Amino acid sequence: MKKELSINTGTALLLNQQSDVLSEFDSISLNAGKLIASRKVYDKLLGVGASINCGSASILDISGKVVELENNTVVNSAMNYDGCYIICNGNLIIEDAKGLEAIDGLYANTIFHPDSVELHTIKGITAARKTYPTGAKLHLNSLILGADSYITLESGLHWVNGSITALDGDSLSGLREISACFQCKTLIIYASLYEKHSDIFKADKCIFVPDGHTFVEDITLDAATSILYGDKLFVNGDMMIPHDQAQHLRKLASLVVNGTVTMPVTAAADFKACGKAEDYDLYEGVLMVVNGDDTVGHDQLQTAIEMGLTYTMSINGKLTFLSDVAPQDIAAVAAIHCNGVLRAPSSVRGVLSTKLREMNGKLVDLESPEDDTEDSTGSVSISTGVFRL
Repeated sequence: MKKELSINTGTALLLNQQSDVLSEFDSISLNAGKLIASRKVYDKLLGVGASINCGSASILDISGKVVELENNTVVNSAMNYDGCYIICNGNLIIEDAKGLEAIDGLYANTIFHPDSVELHTIKGITAARKTYPTGAKLHLNSLILGADSYITLESGLHWVNGSITALDGDSLSGLREISACFQCKTLIIYASLYEKHSDIFKADKCIFVPDGHTFVEDITLDAATSILYGDKLFVNGDMMIPHDQAQHLRKLASLVVNGTVTMPVTAAADFKACGKAEDYDLYEGVLMVVNGDDTVGHDQLQTAIEMGLTYTMSINGKLTFLSDVAPQDIAAVAAIHCNGVLRAPSSVRGVLSTKLREMNGKLVDLESPEDDTEDSTGSVSISTGVFRL
């Protein structure tokens, strides 16, 4: 009996020095967004011929005791990690580095520290590093300056690792009165407010919202859009325009999209009359989005043909054309963008391939078995956000 181990995870944290458990399996498949592994565990995986697919990998030479720290842990002068290897699968804030001078090594996604704290003498740091002015208030997430910000925030400099949205004039006046100022990557602000309050901000990039426009994040256009937000809209993100909602563009006087607009080609003229965008993603007919596993058959395709509709198919996963689909049914398909697996009867594969605009995966016969493993008995499958060994 073949013993198989399949691990599907966002983050694989493989640090256990007792890695002999891996030798119990005949085959190992690891699919992870991020792999963090000790050299010993990684060599063991290679030794058993493991299949490893990951977005990023950090292989660490660990000899000391492993200490795991939570995301956003603050290291100060009261802490001492002599002889330890520190692992932080997230952000680490180092306010004082004295307790790190004798560590075996350190891994973190990002280290934040005041510019007065020196880290060049610390052994074996594997992490991105960001410095902020000594004495500044650190904000790891983006900040929205609302009506009560002048009450909840302190005076002095605020360093923001992200964006600041500053669209409330009364709030900015209150922050000015308490002598608060801000430094950030991106500042989102009305043009008229920036003219008045630019001196309290230092930003790498500014996004100016036209006066009189309602600010929203990612949005899908429908009949309620103009009712809820008015006829002047600034979208900081992406906008989806379904094929049967495009007529609502005519209700908008001004539309600015700081991102990508996805819309049918038939909506292009109406969009141009009122709006502009950073980028455009045009599709023909009806957009069919598959995230996961779905099927399409003869009846659905034939109905679309009778109604004069075509589908642009965006597949992130697997789409199966059922056995009753005939070559003439593919006339209902305008285009296919596939990031995964497309299964179809052999009789329609030829005409279906002419519809492919983008393929990051494979097109296979419906008649072929989905899994060529003869005996799955003894297999172990683990799916989790974080896998630790």
